[in-house]
Parts: sequence; structure tokens; C-alpha cells
Amino acid sequence: MTTRYAPIVVDVRRGPVVESRHKLVAAIVDEEGAETGRYGDPGFVTYWRSSAKPFQARPWVDDGTVGHFDWGDRELAVMSASHVGADEHAELVRRMLADIGLGEEHLRCDNELKARHNCSGNHTGFLAASVYHSWEVATYQQARHPAQRAALASIAEAAAMRVDDIPCGVDGCGIVVPATAVTAAARAYARLNELAPAVAAAMRAHPTLVEGEGELDTVVMQGFPGAISKAGAEGLGCVALPGGGALAAKALDGGDRAVGPALIALLVRHLDLPEVPDVARRQARPPIVNDAGAVVGELVATLP
Repeated sequence: MTTRYAPIVVDVRRGPVVESRHKLVAAIVDEEGAETGRYGDPGFVTYWRSSAKPFQARPWVDDGTVGHFDWGDRELAVMSASHVGADEHAELVRRMLADIGLGEEHLRCDNELKARHNCSGNHTGFLAASVYHSWEVATYQQARHPAQRAALASIAEAAAMRVDDIPCGVDGCGIVVPATAVTAAARAYARLNELAPAVAAAMRAHPTLVEGEGELDTVVMQGFPGAISKAGAEGLGCVALPGGGALAAKALDGGDRAVGPALIALLVRHLDLPEVPDVARRQARPPIVNDAGAVVGELVATLP
């Protein structure tokens, strides 16, 4: 039975006045993918953006690419990451590129940052598969490329959809990006441990490689043991829950800053926790800081 709620509200409070307000829809599903709770209408269709990355990394385990290059948890974690471009991220990506006989110039995620781009690990996975299978390297990000088709098939299976029923666009980093209802994204995350156990284990083992110290995905995995978190641009957040099931939330206005407060409030409620874990407190109520560095407000999530 589905419990229905109004949309989640995240207020941007500056002093005594609410300066702006974000509304989010969300879906909670059980371990079988059946919807058990909804906030607003999670039938809303949105692009997954970077929330797709763990499922895009999965084929490279299943097809032997990861084993061929003798990669392990660290490599799988950064392949699933939207990292902050710290030295540990860039150095790992550069080593992976060397392992497959390529360099930063082969990355198509951007023109300047290359290994420090937040999607560089994800792109390196596509490049590794292309080298392993002798697919064309230069066009790995294009929709017709077999690496992109394999990744889309992985997403479709996890979401219990047909590939032909998934609308696709082009992500900010240039690869194929799928769109589904928010509930379908939650359903996919409920199957992450089952379908991609190595990817799931790698993300849990190396949360700082998945994003970075103090960042949303990292603190969710640190603060809620057993959870696997992967946010996407334009205000999407997805979490595989400890013990089974998953949730996904989407800010209808694309406000990324609203996702952290909403996700953490949902986790505390649906995991029946007494309070927000210490490591997640800053993401639960992010401060608003002015140009002089003074805290002048905060973001606050309200669950109906």
C-alpha cells in the first residue's frame, strides 16, 4: 500500500523571511521495487544525469573489462563518481588511463579539466570497454556507440523498462542520458545491490571517491551505513537504502541545493532514526554564507 504525501518543501531562509522555496517529488520503494510511499507525483519524468553512473559502470564488470585491467574497488568507485576533482581523483583517473594505453586527451567530458572533470572516471570506464572490445575510441560518447548501448541496456533492466521506451538526451559531459519517472529511478536503486554488487560494494567502501569530503553522496554513505547515494544534476537524488528498498527525490525547479536537505530528512524519517547523523548535519541544513563569509541564513526541509 502506498502512503501519499504532499510534495516536500525546502525553504531558503534569510533572517526572518523565506527568500525562496523549492518543491520536490519523491518515491520510496521496497526491495521488490513496489512503491510504498510518495511525495507529490513521482511519475514526473526527469533525466537521471549522474545518477545513472553506477548502472553505466556495471557492464564493465559483467563483460570482463574491469577484470582484464586488474581493477578493483577504487576504480569502480571513481567510475561511478561525480567527484570534486581532488588530487586523489585525478591521479586515479590518470593511472587508469595509462592502464588502458590512453591519455587525458582521449577524454571527451570537457575541453580543459580532463582528469579533474567530475565525470572523468565515468568516461574512463567507457574508454576502457572500448579498448577491451576493440570498439572505436574516438566516438565512445555517441549514442550509436556499443558502449553507450550497453550502458543504456543496463539502466533499462534495472528500471524494469524497455530500452525503446526510454527517452534519451545528451548529458553535460556529452554522453547519453536516459529519462524515466522518478519512481523508476527509485526502483532501479532498489536493485543496485542485486544487479551490480561489485559496484555497490565499491561505492560503500570508498565514499570520498564517489564525490568528496563533506559532499552529499559522501556524507550520506558515511552517515547512514549501508546506504548507497548518487545524485544527478538538476536536482535529482537517489539512495539505495540499508536493508533493502530505495528512494529518489527530484526538485521540480532543478535546484540542486534542495536535494541534500530533502534526502537527509527522508532518510531520517524512513529509517526511523532519532536524529540526523553528525556527519550529515551540514548537508541537512546547509548554511547560506554571504560574500564576507558570514552565515546569514539556511536551507530547511519540511516533510508533510
